[in-house]
This record gives sequence, structure tokens and C-alpha cells, in this order.
Amino acid sequence: MFGIYLLASLGTAAGGVLAYMLLKNRIGAAEAKSALAMFVGTYVGGSVNLVAMADATGAGKDLVSASIVADNLLMVLYFFVLAALPASGWIFRHYRHPIIDRRARIESSREELEEVKKHHQTHKSRAAEYWKARPVSLADLATGFAAACIIVAVSKMLAGFFDGAIAGDGFAISLLRGLLGNQYLLITTITTALATFFPNFFGNISGAQEIGTFLIHIFFAVIGAPASIALIIRDAPLLLLFAAIIVFMNLVFSLVFGKLFRYSIEEITVASNANIGGPTTAAAFAIAKGWHTLIFPAILVGTLGYVIGNYYGIFLFTSL
Repeated sequence: MFGIYLLASLGTAAGGVLAYMLLKNRIGAAEAKSALAMFVGTYVGGSVNLVAMADATGAGKDLVSASIVADNLLMVLYFFVLAALPASGWIFRHYRHPIIDRRARIESSREELEEVKKHHQTHKSRAAEYWKARPVSLADLATGFAAACIIVAVSKMLAGFFDGAIAGDGFAISLLRGLLGNQYLLITTITTALATFFPNFFGNISGAQEIGTFLIHIFFAVIGAPASIALIIRDAPLLLLFAAIIVFMNLVFSLVFGKLFRYSIEEITVASNANIGGPTTAAAFAIAKGWHTLIFPAILVGTLGYVIGNYYGIFLFTSL
């Protein structure tokens, strides 16, 4: 799952570059670069990456609002495509589908049926453990906010230092300054490093995910309130096209490289879902399809996307 996820993310990046080249003169170079970073960030990671890229690139409020609506609209439509792919006759003939085949055989074998149920229950319990509600104490709230504030403060100081210390022109210098001088990349890197080296401490801070999700949805409500689908279609159809090109290229890369490296259609569609929608939608997709062995891998690779999505967005924004 990790391999096909990364291959699909390259399709997102390639689609972003293609969309930028095709539409920058129609949208405007500056807005097109911001849209590139936002859409690539969100279609590698999730909506939180779109927000980070919007702030990092200085995108205007109207552009951010329209991008969020276009992102959500394309994401919903794409999920219908992914759901229909495994049922396509052409896809079924040309791609491996071991989970679908195994489910079709279990009716003829009671022992295999019990084995499948046990295996599925193991993966469902691991996913349930990841998402289960946890009691939140005052110490959890204080620790979570304190850790977040310290990480952000240190990242902002380091970003300011590197931005001033790395002087000069040229592509390499500009790229290095863009990477090391960006507070969001440093926030992502420092947080990932701390969670990796101190997993027990950070993994046991209950409520952190719920607080973050709550605050980000407030942001979405404020930004998305003045926008509407009709408004986007009438006034900003090129943003829809921009996002559609990226999503289409993600699908192309997923299917081409999935076929080349003999991934199953189940792995391909779940990994693509994790790219475009994030870990929650990918896990829900696997559950809805009954592909329980892919639930926890979907959560893991989708969470990885939150980490690397900012890198993709900033790299392309700085490079073009």
C-alpha cells in the first residue's frame, strides 16, 4: 500500500504541474501557483494541507474559498468513480482482484469463511482502536496545547532564521530557502520527529486529534460560508478544471503503475482514495467495500500524506 500510494502521489504532482502550465495564463500566474500548492497539498495529504499551503503561499480569501468548494466537489465525484472501478468489466479482466475473488469463494468453504472472519476482525479491531473515543483530562488539554504552541514557536523562529541566513539567487538557493524557511514544513518535520522518537508520550495525549479537527472545521466554515457550487461554476470554472486535471492524473498514475507493478485493484483504489480524500475517507471506503485487510493500511498511508503533502506543495510552488 505504501508503494502504490507514493506512485499515485507522483500523479498528483504531475497533474498539478500540467494544470499550472495549461491554465496559468487564464487564471494568472500568481493565483495559479497558489492553487497548485493548495490542490497538490490536499490531494497528497488532506484538507489540513490545503489550509497550510493557502497561508504559506499568501493566497487570497476568495481563491481559498473557491478552492475548498472545488476540492470538496471533485472529491465527492471522484469517490463515485473509485467505487465503480472494481465493477468495470475491463478493469476486472486486466487487474488482479484477490480480495474480491476470495470473498466469492468463501461460500464454498466453511473453514475459509471462519479464517476470513477472524482476519477481518483483527484489522477492524486495529482500526477501531485507532479511532475509538478516549477520555480527555485537563492534563491532556494542557499538554496538547503546550506541545503545539512550543512546536509552532520553535518552527517560526527557525524558519525566520533560515529565511534570513540563506542569501543569494539561483534555483538551488531559492529552493533551499523555500524548504527550510517555511514554518509549515518545519512544523511538520519537527512534529513527525518528536512523534517518532517519543511515541508513548505523544501517542497518549488524548483529545489532540479532536481539538485539531474541531478548529480546522471552524476555519472551513468561515472560509466556505460565502462560496457556493453555483458561484464556482459561474465565476471560477477554471479552478474546477484545475482540480479535475490533478485528480485525473492521480487516477492515470494509479492505474498505469498499479498494472506495471502488479498491484491489485483493491489496493489501487484505496491508495488513490487515501491520496485524494485522506485516511478517514480511505478507511470508510475499505469498510464499505468489505476489504477489511486494507482498513488499517489505508489509515497509515493517508496519515503519511498529511506529513508529505506540505513538502509536495512547497516544492512545486518554489520550483515553478
